[in-house]
Amino acid sequence: MLHIKNLLLIAAVLGITGCGFTNKSEPSRFYAISTPHVDQVRGPSKSVNVGIENVSVPQSVDRPQIVIKQKDSNMMIVSEFDRWIEGLNTALPVAISENMNMYAKNINARPIKNSNDAVNSKYLVSIDFVRFETESNGKTTVSAWWTVSDNRGNTLVQKKTTQNADTPEMESGTPNYDATVALYSKLVAKTSYKIADIISELN
Repeated sequence: MLHIKNLLLIAAVLGITGCGFTNKSEPSRFYAISTPHVDQVRGPSKSVNVGIENVSVPQSVDRPQIVIKQKDSNMMIVSEFDRWIEGLNTALPVAISENMNMYAKNINARPIKNSNDAVNSKYLVSIDFVRFETESNGKTTVSAWWTVSDNRGNTLVQKKTTQNADTPEMESGTPNYDATVALYSKLVAKTSYKIADIISELN
């Protein structure tokens, strides 16, 4: 009798375990910062190499998951299934470089990867995003302190730029992550254009 009970118990455990294996979790969705199309405008009269040196974002969003702030609250929604395809500190220097290159004639911008890149750049750009925030049913804000220096480390320009727009409407009570990332891309691009304008004025 004991042997039969043990067999029944094992069968029940295997049945529960089997059910666990057949249940599939929700697949993750991955998003990337993009570079919106823009008509090229004026730039430096001669070709200028620009190095994107340091880019940082607030710790609250420096994670794989996309974060949305609840309106009129201190609560942050961290989506486990809506994620950045790569870290923002890695993706943003590339996006900013491409934005500047597409926007301004004769600006050749690229992320700094080694000391030679810095030496070969006439200007170095550092950007500290102090706000990279989407508020549900509110505003999406991209605010940054940025610095343009020469390749000897002398600061030439230091400014703060804030870009914001209405947060995309929610879908079925959940954030519209695709539209939100597209809006982030647009606001980052606007910041990039401001920096490109200043570099153009320096030449």
